[in-house]
Amino acid sequence: MTPRPDTRPWLDAHLDLACMALERDPDAPSLVAEADPARAAITLPSLARGSVRCCLGTIFTAAHEPEDPCGYGDHEDRDGAHRAGLRQLELYEAWERAGLIRIVRGARELEACLESPDGPPGVVLLMECADPIRTPEELPEWVARGVRMVGLSWGHGSRYSGGNQRAGGLTPEGRDLVAALDDAGVAHDASHLSDESLDDLLALSVGPIASTHSNARRLLPDGPRAIRHLRAEHARAIAARGGVAGINLYGRFLAEGRRATLADVVEHACVLAEDFGRDGIGLGSDADGGFTPAELPVEVQSPEDYPRILEGLAEAGWTTEERASFRGGAWRSFLRSIPAMRDASLSG
Repeated sequence: MTPRPDTRPWLDAHLDLACMALERDPDAPSLVAEADPARAAITLPSLARGSVRCCLGTIFTAAHEPEDPCGYGDHEDRDGAHRAGLRQLELYEAWERAGLIRIVRGARELEACLESPDGPPGVVLLMECADPIRTPEELPEWVARGVRMVGLSWGHGSRYSGGNQRAGGLTPEGRDLVAALDDAGVAHDASHLSDESLDDLLALSVGPIASTHSNARRLLPDGPRAIRHLRAEHARAIAARGGVAGINLYGRFLAEGRRATLADVVEHACVLAEDFGRDGIGLGSDADGGFTPAELPVEVQSPEDYPRILEGLAEAGWTTEERASFRGGAWRSFLRSIPAMRDASLSG
C-alpha cells in the first residue's frame, strides 16, 4: 500500500519570494509556473506539494547593486532603497489580489492558513535590511501595509547597523529605529547583524526578537561566514526573551569544504536546541536565497523533502511534540506573540 502523503502544515521562517521572482523575470515576476528543479527549489506549486502553508516572505534589498531588480546604490540612497523595497511589497499585494497568497497581518489569519489545507499560502512580511525605511518616522506606513518583522541589516550592513560583512554597532538612527519598531509592536530579526549590532539590539530593544535563518557558530567557528551564525551567548539571550531560531538550509551555512547532508541539518538543530530548547527550533530554510538546489543538503532538495528533516530529528531522539515544534509550532507561537500581529487580529 502506498503511504498517504503527510499534509500536516509547515511554517518556513525565511523565503525570498518576491526577490527571487524578480530575479527570474523582472518584467513578469511570478512563482506560479513550475521551475527547473536543477535551478530552483521554490515555487508556489512546490510549496503546496510540501504543505508549506505559511512562511515569512522577505522584502530583501541589497546595497551597492543598483542594476539588480532588488538593489540600490548605497546606504544613503534612501529613495533608491525605498523604491526597491516598495516594488516587492507591491508585488506581494498584487499576488494577494490575484488570490495566489494571503498576506498574514494578524494571529487569526495565521491560524486560518495553518489550520486549512486549502486556499493560498500565508505570507508574513519580513523586511530583510531596513534601508527601504527612509527614516524611522516612515515605519508606520510599512506596518500599515503588513510588515510584521524587520532585520536591520543584510550582510553589507545598513544605514542603521553593522552586518555580518561589516562590523560595528547600531548607528544613532538605528537606535531610533529600534525604538520605533518597539513602539509599533514589530518583531526584530537577529540574522545578518554584526555581533556589535546584535549586542546593541539586545540591550536596547524591549520587543520580541528571533533569528529567522542562522545556524550554530559553534559548528562553524572559523572563516568569513562564521559571524553569519549565532554565538551561544546570543542564542541564550534571544531564547531568554521568548525568541526562536530557524535552521538555514544553505549548504555553506551547514558544512565547510563538502556537500551538506541531512546529518548537518540535524546537528545544527541539536546544538541550537541546547540554548533555545527543542521547542524553540524551527525551519528558516532560505531555500530560494539566490542559489540552486545543488547547494542544499543532499537529501533535502525541495519542500517536499522537508519531512526527511523530521525523520532525522526522530533518529536523534526528538519527540513527536518536539518535531511538531520544528515543523511549525515554534514559529507559530512566536508570531502570535508579536504585538502588531495581536493588534491586527483584535481590530480585524
